[in-house]
Amino acid sequence: MVSGCLAPQHYDENGISFNYPANWKTGVITDLPGAVVGISESGNVDVKIFKKQMPADSNLETVYNDSLTNQTIELDEYGYQQISSKTITVDGVRTYENIYQTGKNSTQTRQKIRQVWLEKNGYIYTIICTVIPPEDFPEKNMAFDEIINSFHVS
Repeated sequence: MVSGCLAPQHYDENGISFNYPANWKTGVITDLPGAVVGISESGNVDVKIFKKQMPADSNLETVYNDSLTNQTIELDEYGYQQISSKTITVDGVRTYENIYQTGKNSTQTRQKIRQVWLEKNGYIYTIICTVIPPEDFPEKNMAFDEIINSFHVS
């Protein structure tokens, strides 16, 4: 181990597991429907993981695209700006990733958000990584990679 580096912590509950930075904390989220766990470094850097049943007669691509459409409309007044949208592989399955930014003036919270959507065992898992302000995103994205790349559904 390199001096100054801490071994990551490991979360393994609620049918999911992942690694996360040693200096971050996990907690239960009680005020967001479908939230499984929250992980945070501070009030300005956090990750929330959601789980919901796949709607009947649907698929992940449709749910993801519908969510992006709704998100674009709902966040327009907050200066929604999509940065990227692509597919990646997480836990051996094709996954959708969207990165966007909000906050167009001094009265709005400026933030950058990375969302990852995957489907396993009939459920959709959404990993939402948030950084305030957006300029801190490149530094914090390494921690998000650690969580996303180690994410596993039991």
